[in-house]
Amino acid sequence: MTDYHTYAETVYQQLLNMEANASSEQLFTYSYLLGHISLISSAEGNTSEEFISSVEQSLEDAFKVDYLEDEDKADILSVWQQLNTAG
Repeated sequence: MTDYHTYAETVYQQLLNMEANASSEQLFTYSYLLGHISLISSAEGNTSEEFISSVEQSLEDAFKVDYLEDEDKADILSVWQQLNTAG
């Protein structure tokens, strides 16, 4: 398994653990991120940096077309940052 996929699995599991204890207000944020992480983790890559960059690009692209409130975007990016700090 490459560092890409190892990191992806670690982040995904951390997010699932966070979701299990989430308040109803946090569920949207976690599920939104889980979707992006799941999609990106199925791609090919070699390093954790590639995975991080791909998720960030995916979020950036989605934010351009999804009708999300600025607060939702900020929450999503905040959780994503927490995962990368913990990962």
